[in-house]
Amino acid sequence: MTRLAAPRDPVTIHLDGDPVVAERGEPAAVALVAAGQLALARSPKFHRPRGPACFRAACDGCLARVDGVPNVMTCRIPCREGLRIETQNVVGSKDTDLLRVADWFFPEGMNHHELLAGVPGLQRVFQGFARRVAGIGRLPDAVVPPRAARRREVDVLVVGAGPAGMGAATALAARGREVEVVDDDLAWGGAARVLEGVAPGRWRSSMTAFAGVLARGRVRLSLRTTAAGVYGDDVLLAREADDGPGERRDAGVRVEVVRARTLVLAPGAHDGGVAFEGNDVPGVLSARAGCRLLAHRVVVGARVVIACIDGGGPYGRAYAAAQPEALVVRGAPRRASGSSRIKAVTFAGAEGGASGGASGERRIPCDALLIDAPGAPAYELSSQAGAQLSHEVRGFVVRAGRGGRIREGVFAIGEAVGTALEPEAIAKAARDLAAEV
Repeated sequence: MTRLAAPRDPVTIHLDGDPVVAERGEPAAVALVAAGQLALARSPKFHRPRGPACFRAACDGCLARVDGVPNVMTCRIPCREGLRIETQNVVGSKDTDLLRVADWFFPEGMNHHELLAGVPGLQRVFQGFARRVAGIGRLPDAVVPPRAARRREVDVLVVGAGPAGMGAATALAARGREVEVVDDDLAWGGAARVLEGVAPGRWRSSMTAFAGVLARGRVRLSLRTTAAGVYGDDVLLAREADDGPGERRDAGVRVEVVRARTLVLAPGAHDGGVAFEGNDVPGVLSARAGCRLLAHRVVVGARVVIACIDGGGPYGRAYAAAQPEALVVRGAPRRASGSSRIKAVTFAGAEGGASGGASGERRIPCDALLIDAPGAPAYELSSQAGAQLSHEVRGFVVRAGRGGRIREGVFAIGEAVGTALEPEAIAKAARDLAAEV
């Protein structure tokens, strides 16, 4: 890993006591990967090395103890001076976890729920060991005080500040609606911001429009805010902090139950997964994660392979265009080799972009593998809101009516309903939604 440019506003964070220079405000996981720290976590049972695979709080590869609080997604923590990060659930060091021996003693796996159960004198001892192996961390250093909570009503609530959420919020604000947008990321923009950071141009118009309505106070924004569930007409919001331009600031309030006159669900899509041996080795990332790093001016490896699966994109194409030295291979991997970091990837009957066709198995040395597979629509909130689903190869797609209508007052938009991740398609869907509302 390397940075393409030195931090413009550097701060020093610490990983297990060692200093790491970071860019103020960037995700802590990005800073650690940029410093060469890829294996940040351990698998719960066998303590195999794990690394970030998504950088969007959808995997467990960046879990760590942050400022005395366990099990924190470091991809959702902004860097600041003095931030303390500790690897957790290891005996020994981050690089040499003595609990890894469990993998050697139980090569066929183990059921730790029943091992030594009922043996007098040993059951309690092993229960303590099992808790340590389970990867749940130690309790926080300090007592966490109760968080303030409240109920309130709003005119329009948009969940998701990616391309679809931005488009819907901008279109509804233009019609005089009072719009609030929530997103769990550190910055608004989602896929549009990632792709603009790698290949500027296509999403600039929609981002400029959304920035304009934010600046004029036409739309209010809450970042680091998770829509945890939809219960009837209520939406449960859990907010981490208020820190960012244009954000709504309510000191002390961290949990809200919000009822909206119009609810717009724009959660986007999950990274597509591919089943192959070694797909959880550090250095195996989604192509979107690779682009997210590149948008922060961090290159994930010196020898990068991009596996392009039918129906994937646009992240693999964007990364390859920005980093032409990356090797593009069409097809799904058969296996990834490596322990604390990927060392090689093997394809079966794959066709290489730069090196022509290949028959049989093809083993390619690499230190990073980006998987560009079709995204799986994030259907969960829409399903809770009462949407019907249809199953496709890529996953469950929300079946919505005209303008994205799920039911009276509730709409879905974007990749969740199968709309292509293209500026024109998203803009049309936003106009249709605003007209229907």
